[in-house]
Amino acid sequence: MSKNKRVTFLFKLLLLAYLGFLFILTLLPDATNITYETTFNLVPLTTIDNFFYDIVVNGFINWEFLATQPTDPTEIVLYTFTDSFKNLAGNIILFMPLGLLYPLSRKIKVNFFHAFMVILGTTCTIELIQYLFLASRRADIDDIILNLIGGLIGYLIYKWIE
Repeated sequence: MSKNKRVTFLFKLLLLAYLGFLFILTLLPDATNITYETTFNLVPLTTIDNFFYDIVVNGFINWEFLATQPTDPTEIVLYTFTDSFKNLAGNIILFMPLGLLYPLSRKIKVNFFHAFMVILGTTCTIELIQYLFLASRRADIDDIILNLIGGLIGYLIYKWIE
């Protein structure tokens, strides 16, 4: 196996591990949030606008939590930022590895349109599965928008290092 084939193989393994992580994070039921009714948002930018409003009003740092002077590192990671900020940033950051690892794992050159379609297809599939099968998840067009932004940022990082 030549060096290029080994590197491509390594990126394929990383992509597979990332997709497993993505599956666990987005498609396993959340036992703490079961509603038993289908929830979804098909109006673009509604949720994003609500999150931005919340961040403008309350900020992105949870000062009330920090005022308790937490010492547990897990709690500090989980509760330092507001839920709105974590949702916006998390949806973007979650798909950045897909935009980066997918082109790196391919032997052929991946153009912008190809990467766009793979990222869009992946996020739409996740949201559709959440809508159809998971009572504990909320399908949201804004998640698709944020995931697509994150994936394209990852692709732009790929183009920058290429």
